[in-house]
Amino acid sequence: MIPAVPGALDGVRVLDLSWGIAGSLGVLMLAEQGADVVKVEPPGGDPFRGYTGYAVWNRSRRSVTLDLKHPEGQAAFHKLAAGADVLVETFRPGVTDRLGIGYDAVHAENPRLVYCSCPAYPEGHRLADRPGYDALVQAASGQQWEQPGWRLGPIFLHMPMPSMAAMFLVPTGILAALIAREETGRGQHVRTSLLQGAFLYTTQIWTWADKAPGDFWTTMSKSYPAGSHQEMIFEAAGGEWVHMSIMSGLAPVRSQDDILGVDIEASNNERYAMLSEEERAQITPRRKAAYLAHERDWIVDQFRENNHAIEGIVPMGDSLGGGPDGAPHPQLAANAMVATVDDPELGPTTQVGVPIHLAGTPGAIRGPRPTPGQHNEEILGELGYSATDLKAFT
Repeated sequence: MIPAVPGALDGVRVLDLSWGIAGSLGVLMLAEQGADVVKVEPPGGDPFRGYTGYAVWNRSRRSVTLDLKHPEGQAAFHKLAAGADVLVETFRPGVTDRLGIGYDAVHAENPRLVYCSCPAYPEGHRLADRPGYDALVQAASGQQWEQPGWRLGPIFLHMPMPSMAAMFLVPTGILAALIAREETGRGQHVRTSLLQGAFLYTTQIWTWADKAPGDFWTTMSKSYPAGSHQEMIFEAAGGEWVHMSIMSGLAPVRSQDDILGVDIEASNNERYAMLSEEERAQITPRRKAAYLAHERDWIVDQFRENNHAIEGIVPMGDSLGGGPDGAPHPQLAANAMVATVDDPELGPTTQVGVPIHLAGTPGAIRGPRPTPGQHNEEILGELGYSATDLKAFT
């Protein structure tokens, strides 16, 4: 899987001490652009290894196990850090200092090191000392109040939004610090958190839900009461579905009701969004019946010909295996967005490919997730440790 052309980050070594989603996926972005990533795990492996997503999130790196509470384990870690360019950790603030591998201690030995910390809450936050993971950050950051849903009150976000946002902040901060190092010759402490990821995804637009006008719930809710976007999902013939949008950016040639043969006076899409619930209740059932009378592909083709934005709603499986004989969808295959990876535990798996394409220094999947300590002798042996030595602290 490793390309003949070196990746953009070829020669950059990253020590990955992260657990969970944000660190693992953030480091994956670096690994598949050429960085040599060494995952540092406790003996027995990262406790999150049982999580299904780890089969993808921890690919393209090597693994060593180190007991960081053992003096020899700490010493071995410091030897590794002395030759590293980047270190990523997701412990609560203060934990790495207690282990003797905090920023001040490690940076003093390797001033060029970029040290990235991504805990649940940033240092100095009132909750920084508490154990935290994505769902609790959702709760503490206000996100569960900001998410309308099937009932009034706070709603759990199925998407791990704080982690998925912080996943982008981790490599962004690291790459910015590596660029700065080219000028200064020194690394620095890069700090972000799941909480800051949650705020990133709010786009700084806030609504005080308890004091919001009545149309807030109608416009923004997912399913209770149904908002305007929810009402643009229609079932077509044969149990297939489409999502029709009002935002095509083009002047429609014919209205959707004209295409479908529905006689409705208020057929303008933009005007429909402003109608009352009572007015919509008179229109929606007639449209639903018209959509059901036509095949999905016919609807999509006709709507596009008339400058309407529309897409068929397909299950994820149809994208990952939508070609003949279950092969990946041709478009995803052409964009290298689907790959087969031979996982050490699961065997051949279908995984998402590398999502960023660099023409001159292409990224690539560099192998499946390693087993815990798979590369102990390979990596720690380079530091002078024998197989017998390793038994004491790995």
